[in-house]
Amino acid sequence: MGFLKFNDEDKKPPENHTEEEKPPLPNVQETTVDETDLAKIADTLLAKIQEGLAAVEELKGTMEQIAAAAEESAGATEESLSAITEIKQNSKLFEKEAEDIVLVSEKLEELLTVASENIAESSIGMRRTAETAINIAEKGEKLFEASEKITDAVNLITKLAKKTSLLALNAAIEAARAGENGKSFTVMASEIRAMASKSNNYALKIKDIVSLIQGKIKNIKDAILEIKQDMQKASTDAENISSKMKFLVESMENLVNTIERMLLSIKKVVNEIEIFHQGAETIAAAAEESASAVAEITNTVSAQVQAFSQAEEAGKMLRDLTIKLKTGDKKLVAHELAAASEQLASSIEELERSMEQVVEALEQIEQAAEISKNDATKNAEVANRCLDYTKEVKDYVEEIDKVIKEVSKEFDEIINTLANIRELSSKSEEGAEASKNELNFVKSKINSLNNTIKKIELAIVQVAALSINGAVEAIRIGELGEGFSEVSNDIRDLASTSEENLDKVIEIIDTVQEENDIILVEINNIILNQERENEKLQKLEYELARNKKSIGEVKEKIEKFLTSTEEMYTALEQSKIAAEQIKEAAELSHQNTSQSKEAANIILGITRDMRVYVNKLSEMASALI
Repeated sequence: MGFLKFNDEDKKPPENHTEEEKPPLPNVQETTVDETDLAKIADTLLAKIQEGLAAVEELKGTMEQIAAAAEESAGATEESLSAITEIKQNSKLFEKEAEDIVLVSEKLEELLTVASENIAESSIGMRRTAETAINIAEKGEKLFEASEKITDAVNLITKLAKKTSLLALNAAIEAARAGENGKSFTVMASEIRAMASKSNNYALKIKDIVSLIQGKIKNIKDAILEIKQDMQKASTDAENISSKMKFLVESMENLVNTIERMLLSIKKVVNEIEIFHQGAETIAAAAEESASAVAEITNTVSAQVQAFSQAEEAGKMLRDLTIKLKTGDKKLVAHELAAASEQLASSIEELERSMEQVVEALEQIEQAAEISKNDATKNAEVANRCLDYTKEVKDYVEEIDKVIKEVSKEFDEIINTLANIRELSSKSEEGAEASKNELNFVKSKINSLNNTIKKIELAIVQVAALSINGAVEAIRIGELGEGFSEVSNDIRDLASTSEENLDKVIEIIDTVQEENDIILVEINNIILNQERENEKLQKLEYELARNKKSIGEVKEKIEKFLTSTEEMYTALEQSKIAAEQIKEAAELSHQNTSQSKEAANIILGITRDMRVYVNKLSEMASALI
């Protein structure tokens, strides 16, 4: 404030002025003024100034105490706001993490539901594979029996080939007896014996092939029976897993419901803390504004102390001037008195405006203290509700922690069992693949059988044709060919019998080939089914293993929740205490500010009195001029 300052020169009257140097006096009508009244007014003005000075110095001390308390309160409020802000952020984080846990849990629930259905389907599929394996084993047994019939028929063909060879030898003997006429018989007999020898060799080759086929069929049957056992065990294990998964689905449903209830409690905490935070912000803003306003008022009051001191000096000078009126140049002194009074009046008016601003600021501080008190009271109530809701959250978290640990344990067992099932399924697929290779080998050998049988069939046809030619030649030479004719007929009969047996072999081979193809189709179905099941199991195992990590993350989050919830509870307790302390500080601040406002009003009254006296003094001094 620009208060009037007086220096020593201002107090001294001008010396040795000539008439020309003296300031001209206004031409005013002479007015009679009681100099004694003038002195009394100057004394009263000085007393008022001194009274104001004492009051403002006292207010300065009070404001400095209030300023220190306000600064301390603002710091504590800011610290409390920072703590509540952190709680708010943590509660929001809890809410988000709880929502994340719900999503993960619902995903796990969905996964387990689908997995349970898939495992149940796999169990049925494996049971069917076991039943198919039983059917294949039975067909394999029949296939083995059919292969033995091939051996029996081939043995008969071998015997007939040997008989044919003996008859061909007899034909050679008859040809020799016929002499020159039997030369053609000799050639025929030799060819028949050669054909019989080939048939015998082919038959022996067929026996070797059949022996290989029988070995392969036995291997297939053993492998299929092992597949049956493995699939029965895998099916049983899959049923157990399916039951466990259904239990886990129920557990996850309960877990999700509990988490959702926990989330509702967290939302309540979040909502209450939002209110708490808003109240704390209001308190902090009011405290900061109050601290700033108090500091500004303190500075203003300090300046007012100086202004009052200057006014006191000016008041003393005015009093001295009223005394000087009795002995000095009245006109000149009256000029000085009027000028000094006007200057002091201007300063007092500025001092009055400043004090009005102080009173107004103190009223605002008083209102801010009232707001802080009310908000602190509300925050203490909100903190109580937050503590209740946080306790609910803690109870839910403990319940969730218990469930998730049980789920995690069951999850591990399911993954291990699922790995064993997949191992059995992979083993069955490998066994079926090996059996498929064996069947393809059998199929290739059946083709070899057919080729060999065709050769035997051709040899028999040739033998039959040669025997017919021999019979015709025997008729041509008459009596000399009678023996050869009889041998030819016998050979033809053997060829016919061999052909009949060969037809049986072909029929059996066709049956074996047909059964082999059927078994091959069923084996292919097993392979395709197992490939599909293995792919499904592998995917399921991967999903479970991947989500096991999610369960682990949920476990970690829940454990952190427990710790964080306890920390939040403690922080809320401290915030509640802080709110109660802020309330007490606000009440004290309100009381002190009210008292300071009363003091400021008193000082304001004094300044107004000062203004009245100085204006009166100015008027009287002007009247003397």
